[in-house]
Amino acid sequence: MPSRRAVVTGASRGIGRALVQRLTSAGMAVVAIGRSASDLDQVARETGAFPFVLDVSDPAEVEDVFGRIAVDHGVPDLLVNNAGISGGSGLTRDVAPETWWEVLEVNVRGTYLCSRAVIPGMIERGSGRIINLSSGAATFPVGLDYDGTITSAYMASKAAVIRFTEALAGECFDAGVRVFSISPGMVKTDMTADVFADLWDDDDTWTPIDRCLDLITDLDSGMLDQLSGRYFRAAVDDWRSIATRADDVVALDTNVLRLRDLP
Repeated sequence: MPSRRAVVTGASRGIGRALVQRLTSAGMAVVAIGRSASDLDQVARETGAFPFVLDVSDPAEVEDVFGRIAVDHGVPDLLVNNAGISGGSGLTRDVAPETWWEVLEVNVRGTYLCSRAVIPGMIERGSGRIINLSSGAATFPVGLDYDGTITSAYMASKAAVIRFTEALAGECFDAGVRVFSISPGMVKTDMTADVFADLWDDDDTWTPIDRCLDLITDLDSGMLDQLSGRYFRAAVDDWRSIATRADDVVALDTNVLRLRDLP
C-alpha cells in the first residue's frame, strides 16, 4: 500500500495530468480532481489514480468531495492546487464582467477552498504540504502599450495566489504544514496553445514540463521546507542551490512579492 497520499486539482489534462503520472509512478496514492469525468476516467485507467469530479470554485462541492476524500483516502500529505483558467485574451474594458470574475473564482477562490479543506487535517496530524500554481504573469512588467494578450484577471489572480500562499504558510508553520507557490514557466498545454499559438514553434519560449514536475517533487521532498511561503520559478530558478542558501533567502527576503525602496 502506498505510504503517502496526494491530491492534484486540474488533473484531467496538461500539467496536472502529467503530475498525476509522475506521483503515481513514484508510489504515491493520488486523488485526481477535475471537471471532466471522461478525462478523469482515462487518467485513472492510465495511472491508478482515484478520480473525483469537482468544480473547485463551488464551496459546497469542495466541502462534499474533500469530505469523501478524507473518509476514503485519509488526509493528504500533499495538495497541489493546479486547477486554473486563463480567461482567454482581451482588454479589461472589452471582457464581460462574468468572464473576468470567473478567472478569480477558479484561480483564487478554488485555491483557497481546497487549501481550507485540507488544512485542519494536516494541522491535526502535524504535517503536510500545499503547492499552489501561480504564474510569471503575476510579476512580469506590463507596458503602457499592453495589448491584453493575457487578461488583467489572470495577472491579478496569480499575484493573489502568491500572497495567499505566504499568508497561509505563516498561519500554519508552527503546526508543521508547509505552503509554497510556483510558476511552472511557459509549458505547452491546451491553455497556452489558445493564448500563444503564434509562439508554438519557438522552442526557446517554452519550459519543458519536467522542470515543473521536478520542482513540485523536490518541494514535496522537504528540501525547501525552511522557505515555506516563498515563490519559486521552474523556468529560471536553481532551487536546489537555493535550498543550500535558505538562510540567505530569509535574511534578504527574496522569492516573495515586495516593494523595494531606491537606495
